[in-house]
Amino acid sequence: MKKKVNIAVIGLGNIGSYFCNEIIKKKRDILLRTGKNINLLYVSAKNKNKKRSFKFNNKQWIHQPLNITNNPKVDIVFELIGGSDGLAKKIVISALKNNKHVIT
Repeated sequence: MKKKVNIAVIGLGNIGSYFCNEIIKKKRDILLRTGKNINLLYVSAKNKNKKRSFKFNNKQWIHQPLNITNNPKVDIVFELIGGSDGLAKKIVISALKNNKHVIT
């Protein structure tokens, strides 16, 4: 069983930012309860410079969110853009085609 789980979050509005903040704050609790080390590998949103409730570094930022869906390092894609069409739909379809777990 894989102990490290790499995740990517696409969409950093209220929900996405809150989710990332919680993942970062509760990383140890998640490890203790599940045996899985959650690694926030990549994030993406419309505006990189918007003030958010969590910190990320330049290595984590992906300008083109569709590139996340075919990255072999990513295990789970969190699509938090919203909507049932447009970019959100493309991300989900692409991630599933690339055998990624998707949470939307």
